[in-house]
Amino acid sequence: MEAYSSRELLCIPGKNKSYAIETAYVTELCCQIQLSRIPCMPEYYAGVCSYKGNIIPVIKLHSEEAPGEDSLLLAVSCGKYQLGILFTGDPYILTAGTAETVESPADMGDSGIWAGKEICRHEKEILFVIDMEKTVEGLIICQ
Repeated sequence: MEAYSSRELLCIPGKNKSYAIETAYVTELCCQIQLSRIPCMPEYYAGVCSYKGNIIPVIKLHSEEAPGEDSLLLAVSCGKYQLGILFTGDPYILTAGTAETVESPADMGDSGIWAGKEICRHEKEILFVIDMEKTVEGLIICQ
């Protein structure tokens, strides 16, 4: 097992699964978001919201969660695309070298819309590191 080499990860603990996103993709963490629902969209879409003058799609981190007052929006940018990730919980940041790689993408199973970069361990917590480039690509071509 090797130490995770990226500079920092934003970690979002969940009930069944904890996720991590490289901070290079993170634009802002927002609260009190006003979402507009769009009919006939897949269940993982929470809707859209206005973010700094742009309308961006918002995706639920955990598809079973319903948006609530305690929901947070993680605004991320990947290339020319922006999107929001809706979640609940208290995020925290891991610095380089504090998480060990447990599995590589070839060994990982399917995790819905989130493409995996690798699975890391930090203390007793297992983190699914999201590959934002592959995830955004998958969302754009509607896989």
